[in-house]
This record gives sequence, structure tokens and C-alpha cells, in this order.
Amino acid sequence: MSKIELVPFKAEHAKQILDLGMNDVALELRPEHKKYVVSVEDIGMSFTGLLNNQPIAAGGICYLWEGVAEGWVLASRDILKYPIFCAKTIKRRTDLLATNNKLKRIQTAVKHDSETAIRFAEWLGFKREGLMKNYAPDGSDHYLYAKVY
Repeated sequence: MSKIELVPFKAEHAKQILDLGMNDVALELRPEHKKYVVSVEDIGMSFTGLLNNQPIAAGGICYLWEGVAEGWVLASRDILKYPIFCAKTIKRRTDLLATNNKLKRIQTAVKHDSETAIRFAEWLGFKREGLMKNYAPDGSDHYLYAKVY
């Protein structure tokens, strides 16, 4: 079994993950929307899982204001080769980021028609707070999920 290495996230990792293809068809992004996912490079707040030097998943948080952050995850199809390890690592890292940054809330937008993303957010301990109509650049609806610490 190959080893997955965690490294600080770089914008190029997002491009590579998107080029590989997302882990759920409902999560695929149109080319004109990809520019938004590469702007979350923040030292110490985001990370990438590399498998054989190829990014298979990335995630982290973006500070909104004191005590509150927005969480995000990008996962390629290759994450499905190591679902348990990757899921547990993302969960541990999210909770660690919350603790280390004294966060009381992490929220995230989850595409309304992605059962994979919905199940994952709920497994991470996030609770659905509402539907955000016409939220994304493409006009798709997303659920607002949050985890309160």
C-alpha cells in the first residue's frame, strides 16, 4: 500500500485535483468556476494529501472573522482508493484546526444534489442549517452546514 503524505496546500494542487476529476459527478466544476477554488492557499489553514506525489484530496479552512471559519474539501476520484484513511484524516485535521484556531464554528456549503458530499459533511459532524438558493457561480443550490464547537 502506498503512503499518503500530508503537505501544506498550494493552489496548483487544486488544479491537479480538478484535472483528475472529482469523486462525485455532481461536484465537477465548469472551467470558468475553477478560478475560485485556487484562492484558498493559506499557510497552516489548509493541507493536501499526496499519493505518489500526486494530490488526491485537499481541504482546510478560511477565516471569516474571530471564532468563525469556512471549511472546504476537494477530493479526486483517487480518494476512493483510501476512503477510511482519508475521511478520518480530514475529520481529525478539521477538529485540530478548530481547536488550534479557537474556532467556535466552521461552516461549509454543500451542493444540494451531491449525496456523497451530504453524507460526508454529516459524518464529519456538520448539521444542515438551510438551503442557499442560487448560491454557486453556476446558479446551483447549496445547503449551509455548520459544526459548532
